Amino acid sequence: MALNKSTLEAHLEDLITDYYDLQFPSAFKLNEPPSPLEALRMISKSHPTVIRGYSPLREGVSREWRVPATYIELHGNGTEVAIAVTDDGLADSVRTLGSGETTFVKPLEERMSMTTFLSKLTANGGEALYLQSQDGNIYRSQPGMRGEPELASFQQVVERDVAWMRDAMGSTAVAVNLWIGNSRSTTSFHHDPYENVYHVLSGVKRFTLLSPVEGLCLEQHFQPPSTLVRGVDGELQPERDPEPAHPVPWVQSLVPPREVRPIIVELEEGDTLYLPADWWHKVEQEEGSGGLAVAVNYWYTSELRPERYALLRFAQRVARSAGREGVLDPDAGMDDDSGDIDDVMFSDGSVTSDDEWDPSEWGR
Repeated sequence: MALNKSTLEAHLEDLITDYYDLQFPSAFKLNEPPSPLEALRMISKSHPTVIRGYSPLREGVSREWRVPATYIELHGNGTEVAIAVTDDGLADSVRTLGSGETTFVKPLEERMSMTTFLSKLTANGGEALYLQSQDGNIYRSQPGMRGEPELASFQQVVERDVAWMRDAMGSTAVAVNLWIGNSRSTTSFHHDPYENVYHVLSGVKRFTLLSPVEGLCLEQHFQPPSTLVRGVDGELQPERDPEPAHPVPWVQSLVPPREVRPIIVELEEGDTLYLPADWWHKVEQEEGSGGLAVAVNYWYTSELRPERYALLRFAQRVARSAGREGVLDPDAGMDDDSGDIDDVMFSDGSVTSDDEWDPSEWGR
């Protein structure tokens, strides 16, 4: 006999209850960096962990990371950098247009010297600026057609890898990024397919975290993509991306659903967060005494565990059958044989998040 929607919804509520019975209600804490074996255990637990005593900086490097002069000195002023420009500080988010339609809006990207960027940033007025190219702007494992990372100059002070993470994962980081902004910039809820090691150099970062199970309570819908452009009056406004433009699945609300119990993590200068792959997060920040909020992060490819993969997809199917339209359909696009997991499985049977996740499919 088929189960009705109310029964399925009750089972989903029980799923969350069962999860909370065992889930630790806050982030784990380590007072010193883990060994590779301890890091492997940390990854296996797949729970956010705050780590103290670690630094991504090369041995002997001593800089004042709170002040703009450090970044100008390291990068120079000859090569321009890509800066995300918005009017509201939300670089990737869903907006409601005057017509009542919603759209996923990406920031205007402008190129400017490091000096100009930091001068405008610390003035803390006008438009919101954020250095957030997130494509491996210090290091990347596959340069491809993009050439040398834009901030390769920081390789002289930033390590290529987190040693204990590299040894635990058995691979190098696929991307190492520098993020520079201020309190005007924030993110909406999203998740990444990578194991993330995130270190704060200046200011404070505040993470609101939801597990993949809690993600079943989020309202995520496919949105037509737009990009901010500068109008004839100089004001920023969203403009629909030209075809072919892939719809983007995104969460519009900036507030966690009332039925979940988010983990709040506040990172101060010198703190590091291990954020497991596929955990949902919203990030807010406060600048330090020099007017900057700065972080370095390392993304490592996450291995897809068969039982977790299968159980989450099963839960998504149940949620869809219960009427939760904000949960993405795990079977969408299954007629396309090019996406079969079998096609990307390694000889040892392992499959990684890089294989399942293609940003081009999500309009990014």
